[in-house]
Amino acid sequence: MHDELAELSGLARVIADPQRTPAMLAGEAQQLRRLVERHSSLLIDGTQHMTEGESILPSGSAISPVQAALCAREPLRSAAFIQGLAQAVSERLHDERPVRVLYAGCGPYALLALPLMALFSPRQLQFSMIEVHQEALDAARALVAKLGFTEHVSDFICTDAAAYRIAADNTPDVIVSETMNTALGKEPQVAIMRNLAVQAQAAALVPAAVTVHLGLARRSPAEPCIDWGVVFTLDAASMLAWQREEGSHLPGASIRLPDVLDQPPRLLTRIRVHGSIVLGDYDCSLNLPLALPGKPNLQPGRLLQFYYRLGSEPGLAFHAK
Repeated sequence: MHDELAELSGLARVIADPQRTPAMLAGEAQQLRRLVERHSSLLIDGTQHMTEGESILPSGSAISPVQAALCAREPLRSAAFIQGLAQAVSERLHDERPVRVLYAGCGPYALLALPLMALFSPRQLQFSMIEVHQEALDAARALVAKLGFTEHVSDFICTDAAAYRIAADNTPDVIVSETMNTALGKEPQVAIMRNLAVQAQAAALVPAAVTVHLGLARRSPAEPCIDWGVVFTLDAASMLAWQREEGSHLPGASIRLPDVLDQPPRLLTRIRVHGSIVLGDYDCSLNLPLALPGKPNLQPGRLLQFYYRLGSEPGLAFHAK
C-alpha cells in the first residue's frame, strides 16, 4: 500500500492547495475516485439496480450505497467539497486537541475525509462518521482501515443524522454533509444540517450556504442564467432563525414574475462550499436548472410565494397569487 498512500497524499496536497480552483482539479479528482474504487469493498459492476438499498426516512430519501458511490464521478463537485473541507479544518487547527469533524452521510467511500486523513495526523484531526445505511458504513470503515487511517476516526455511527444527538463531550468544530439534490429537494440536507448546526452553533458548516434562486436557464453555453432573486437559503443564520419554526414548512421568499415570460421559470441552485469556493450554474448535477414542482403553466406578473416542505418528501413549493 506504500505506493497507493503516496499517491493519495500527493493528490490530497494538490486538491487542498488554495491557490488552485476546483475547475483546475478535475484530473486529480478523477484519479482520487479511481483510487478509492480500486480499494473499496463496494463493487460497482453495472449489474446492480442503482436504487437498491435506498431508504425513505422521515426527513427525506437516503440514496443507495451505489448511488452515493457514483457521486464521486463528478470531479468538480468532489474537488470543491474536499478543498472547502480542508480549508475549514486548516482554519481551526490548534495544539490543544484535534479538530473534530462530524461527517454526516459519509457513504461507502468517505470521499471527503480520506484526503484530509492523508494530510493531517490523528493528533490534528478526528472524524465522527455518520451513515444511515449499514452496508455503506461498513464499506467506509473497511476502506479507512485498508488505507491505514483507523486512528483518524473516533466513531462510526449507523443512524439517521437528521435525528442524531451530539454528545456533550464531542462537539464538532466542523460539520460536513453532502446529502443533497438539486434545489434541496428529495434528500435530507436541510433536515440534517438543521438538526446538527443548532447543537454546535460555533461549528463551521460545509457547505456554508446553499441558495436556491428563481430565474431562467441559459439559452446557450456562452450565456449566463437569468436570476430574479433568492427564494430559499440554507445557512447558519437561517437555521438559527428556524428554531422558532414549528410544523411542516420553513419560510421562503416571494418573487414576482416579469411581465414578459417567454420560457418556463427554473430553480437555480448555487452552493458556497467554504470561503470563496463555490459551485455555480451547470458546474455539477446539483447546479442544473430545475423545473418548478408540478411544471405549472404560470402567467406573467404573478407573485410566487415560496416555502420549503419538510418530511419524507422534502423540497420547495409555492403559492401563486
